[in-house]
Amino acid sequence: MSTSTKTISYIAIVSIILILCAQAYLVYDYFQTVRLALIRESDTILKEAFRADLNQRNTNLDIMPDENENIDPTDDAEFVDFDLSEGSEDEESILNKLDIIMHIYISNFIPIDLQKLDSITNQILHERNITSEFVIQLIAPEDQTVVASSKKLSKSSIFLIPSQLYPLDFENKEALKLILINPFSEIIKRMGLMLLGSIIFSIIALLAFRFLFLTLSKQKKLVRFKNEFLSNIAHELKRPVASLTVNLDGLQDPDIFDNTGMRDMMLHNSLNALTEMNGTISMLVGLAREEEGLLVLNKQPVNLVDIIIDLKNRFVSSPAKRVSIHTDFESEAIIVQGDSIMLTQCFANLIDNAIKYSDGDATVNISVHMNKSNVILAFEDKGMGIPADKIEHIFEKYSRVDDHSKVSGFGIGLNYVKTIIEKHGGSISVSSEIHVGSTFKVLLPCK
Repeated sequence: MSTSTKTISYIAIVSIILILCAQAYLVYDYFQTVRLALIRESDTILKEAFRADLNQRNTNLDIMPDENENIDPTDDAEFVDFDLSEGSEDEESILNKLDIIMHIYISNFIPIDLQKLDSITNQILHERNITSEFVIQLIAPEDQTVVASSKKLSKSSIFLIPSQLYPLDFENKEALKLILINPFSEIIKRMGLMLLGSIIFSIIALLAFRFLFLTLSKQKKLVRFKNEFLSNIAHELKRPVASLTVNLDGLQDPDIFDNTGMRDMMLHNSLNALTEMNGTISMLVGLAREEEGLLVLNKQPVNLVDIIIDLKNRFVSSPAKRVSIHTDFESEAIIVQGDSIMLTQCFANLIDNAIKYSDGDATVNISVHMNKSNVILAFEDKGMGIPADKIEHIFEKYSRVDDHSKVSGFGIGLNYVKTIIEKHGGSISVSSEIHVGSTFKVLLPCK
């Protein structure tokens, strides 16, 4: 089981790493896709802005004073020959060349103004809901030097998206470039659904693997509990079996059998051993039935005083240590409706714990009183007490007050007591102080 758990853990860790890496790659790939889309869009925006600026300059040229008509823009112009025949180039390429021709002509009268172009670009960006800062540069394509800029490019800009160069002549001497500055908000906005899905999926994956690890840890803990539980049960059952074996072997000796005192003592010890084994087995069966919802109480009128007196007589004859049990009953007959056998096992567990967790000789005080609606039983010992951090856990299955081997037990006694008492409609509580002792208080309904 240990090797299997370790293997599953390694597989789970590798799987989560691979999933997170795949998520990171998908996010990065989508980021590159969005970035390329923004570059293409910036190309379109720059082209649109340039044509809008060209139209404005052309309009302004038409309303200029007549003295400009004396200027011959072709005096120093260098003519470029290119083919506009049908099918030689696509429509967009032809429009670009016509834009260049218009720009060359109009620039002789009204040069391009990057500030005006910046204003037009800003309007187009807002129409497209792009809020990123930007700058328009006039570039010398041959050496990529910046001839002019619509605004100063901040040195703190850590992420730029540049458009392709948009030529302004046929000799490749000047070109425009639009640069989006730190467009993180735009990219995140466009990647919003992808990022949200990726984050949610990653969180789900992490939670799933956390649940897996918790489950594996719980299973490992349960396996350890199971092994300790079986070991403790074997140890607990060995003691009464050994006692029973010794006493029955002794009874086979004629000298001992003929000795009335020895014979009665050995028979009494044998009966106590059988009672102890039967109690342990009954607890295990009772808890198993309760977990399956099959535990049924055989309720009858039960005199709690008789049960306590019988248990007192059983435990004071313990050969392990000197035991003193003091009782205080409100009356000689305190009757409740309950399962006599199961209630006896519960009270026996409480007395047995009081004896086991007492250093040296054990003193147990038991009181049984009544109020209007409940019978109150108190089991007080002068033992080692229960640590404060363990009080809230002592009624849990497999919980032990003392994990040291000097105290025998397998951690189901108090859980069984709580289960049976609550099955009777009652409750159990505990108060304790280290090196002073503990008091378990049981409340059972009178009817």
